[in-house]
Amino acid sequence: MSLLQSHYRTCNLCEAMCGLVITTTNGNIDKIEGDKKDPLSHGYICPKALAYKDLHEDSDRLKFPIKKVKGNWEKISWEEAFDFVSDRLVDIQEK
Repeated sequence: MSLLQSHYRTCNLCEAMCGLVITTTNGNIDKIEGDKKDPLSHGYICPKALAYKDLHEDSDRLKFPIKKVKGNWEKISWEEAFDFVSDRLVDIQEK
């Protein structure tokens, strides 16, 4: 059984922040359209927003956090990544 879903998002590829409707089937992007109900973009999107599908499906896109350890990139858990970032932010704020 196919699972068809519509996801309402905001494009963050430029300062316009256009409203998007991303239609997926079983997690795969079928269509990207402007959200006609968006109060700022009124359904308009630029070519950058249309590129979301290519960005999402790019084989080089990171799908998990990584950390450089002794000169090499290693996959880490999301929990470890969030802990690392929060610890670093505390250190920065204390300075």
